[in-house]
Amino acid sequence: MKTSSLSFQSLPLSLAPKMCPLSVSTSRSTHALETGEAKLWSLLVGVNQYQDARLPSLSYSASDCQGLTEALAEATQGFPRKEPIAHHDFATHPPTLEAVRQSLEQIVAAAQPQDTILLYFSGHGVLDRETGQVVLCLADTSKDNLLQTGLKLPDVLELLQKSQVHRQMLWLDACHSGDLTLRGAKGEVTIEQPELNPAQQLMEVLRQRATQSRGFYALLSCDRKQRSWEFPELKHGLFTYYLMQGLRGEAADTQGVIDADGLYKYVYHQTIQYIDRLNHQLRLMNQQKRSRGELDLHPEYPLQTPKRIVEGVGELVLGLKVDERIPQPVKHSRRALVCDGFADSNAVYAFSRALQTAGNFALEYFPQSGKAWTDARYAIQSCLRSPVSSQEPETVLLYLRGRMEAIADGEAWLVMGDSLRLSRSWLQQELRRSATARQIILLDFLGTERSSATLQEWIEELQLSGGKQCIIAAAPSDRAPEQFTHALLETLAAKEPSSPLSVTAWMDELQQKLERMGMPLHLWLSETAGDIEIFPPTTLTATKFVPSPPKPPRIEKPAVSHSTPKVQPPTAAASPPPAPAPAIPLPAKEYFSQQYAQLEKILRELVGPIAPTLLSQVATPNSQPHHWVENLLPILSPQQQNQLRQQSISLLQQIPGSQPQTRSSSCATSWQHETLSENFIHQCEQALSAAIGPIATFLIQNTIKSQPQISRSELIEILATAIHDPLQAAAFRRRLL
Repeated sequence: MKTSSLSFQSLPLSLAPKMCPLSVSTSRSTHALETGEAKLWSLLVGVNQYQDARLPSLSYSASDCQGLTEALAEATQGFPRKEPIAHHDFATHPPTLEAVRQSLEQIVAAAQPQDTILLYFSGHGVLDRETGQVVLCLADTSKDNLLQTGLKLPDVLELLQKSQVHRQMLWLDACHSGDLTLRGAKGEVTIEQPELNPAQQLMEVLRQRATQSRGFYALLSCDRKQRSWEFPELKHGLFTYYLMQGLRGEAADTQGVIDADGLYKYVYHQTIQYIDRLNHQLRLMNQQKRSRGELDLHPEYPLQTPKRIVEGVGELVLGLKVDERIPQPVKHSRRALVCDGFADSNAVYAFSRALQTAGNFALEYFPQSGKAWTDARYAIQSCLRSPVSSQEPETVLLYLRGRMEAIADGEAWLVMGDSLRLSRSWLQQELRRSATARQIILLDFLGTERSSATLQEWIEELQLSGGKQCIIAAAPSDRAPEQFTHALLETLAAKEPSSPLSVTAWMDELQQKLERMGMPLHLWLSETAGDIEIFPPTTLTATKFVPSPPKPPRIEKPAVSHSTPKVQPPTAAASPPPAPAPAIPLPAKEYFSQQYAQLEKILRELVGPIAPTLLSQVATPNSQPHHWVENLLPILSPQQQNQLRQQSISLLQQIPGSQPQTRSSSCATSWQHETLSENFIHQCEQALSAAIGPIATFLIQNTIKSQPQISRSELIEILATAIHDPLQAAAFRRRLL
């Protein structure tokens, strides 16, 4: 079993020398995994809570499993064929015997000889008294019937032995603590039944398995008569924490390869050093206590020495270290990067939101807090180096907004922010290196006297000789720097979100709009690029621009102007004639006309002329003004969100006590009180548990009980404060809002 970190009196220990075992023979095996000739299968299991109360709960086994899954995914980004399966307390697949056994049998049956299998377990491991078999305890394991309710290690090894796979790995973070009563300043724990300690039998079984066949590699969290520690400051078990760090690049060799032997050496040394550092601190504290005549000394931690059992496996590659400067992309068939070189455009921010929602793009926005403009170069590389998906073609959209510059030698530059200069030849090279099937390149360059000719040169240089590519470019003047951005946004907002929009149709509408504005538009479309889509079909689960009904009111086109276009407020959709059923709600704008006008004024001050367009999308029939505010918040920057919240307080206080009545409606409820659905509460529990652990359920129930009339947004904000990591808290808000 595993043990949480506790203080205890010093015990006589026979410690092994702090020497790392000799290396095994090596041979490069990255080629098969990188090319897809071989596949990496991984089954990872972590158990915190046990149904049998006699099996003590653990604090971090589920987090270990979750974190290791993420670290393994990061290390194997360069491997096109891999299939990870995770069973832990926070996952959709529970860590029960039936579920884990089914996954294991599935992997063994499907894996081919050239593949690699990795099995990981974090939780309690015990011995069956009668048979002496090592049993891995799952969530539904009963101590009264270990052999029938637990995962027997001999059964696991027998399955692996029958498999055709030549490379097999087993990582175990499960050691019983033994018959010790541990006392110290940090608490007290009594651990009984020493006959259940599986450490010695575990190593004997694995050594026997290793001698029976080649290609077997086992890593154990500790040696005989040792325990596997969990530390609150790490929020993980010690062994798994350094497995994660090693997979994230710390264990890579000089070529960036992470193999099993190198990972073991790294974990071995780091684990020993961590315990040594803790004990050194305790010795210093004890010296101070002795100098004061105190006898209550801090006990030291026993050594935890990871062990390796291996036979004839050669070099077993686990992953590749990534370039830390280049943000690695999440695998997604539609990716977008928006770089606003002037960093002050609300229109660009709203355009980004449209791409993310209606366009179904996994979007990254630049500039970013805490990052220099020079990092945008690596963001561009990351976006263009998206992993190729075999299921559907990749689409990448790149929007660059800045100022053109040329020097005497003929090289052209794009200047963005305060420190970034991108040469046209560099961008050309990156576009040609990209393996992405489809490219959409948007160039928004502030104009000069030669802007038209210069833009045409950019397009000619950036064209690809093969593949599917679309380039759209314009050069707005200094007098109306956001004119092109508004045109992009308005042509998207005018479309029905449920309808797909191809680049050819979008280019046609942009050309017509910009002709009326007197702005030249420069276009390039490769012969085979006609099927590229800005709005994908609904089968790709494209979401709407902003929360809106299935068919939002059409947006009136702005008057023609040679300056920044002024978008007129949309005309409210006419209500259909009364019908017996179903009840037709009055448009929210008509019922809350005063609040609508006030909110539009506030929004204009924050985002400019695009305000009526945004507000019309959220002011849906039967909605409330506080809904409008909540739905506007995700579209705005953090500073604008705070301003909108503050300025809308007095507006919301003017709302009547009941929500707008609908024709044939007799059940009006107070608009201030929202009903939190069970589905929404369940979503909150899942999202919060992933961030802070099982305490999430208690926190949510306690909050709702103490504030029964709490709204969705208020609950989300309260729960977000429980997440210490600002990035995780922001992701939590985005997911639920």
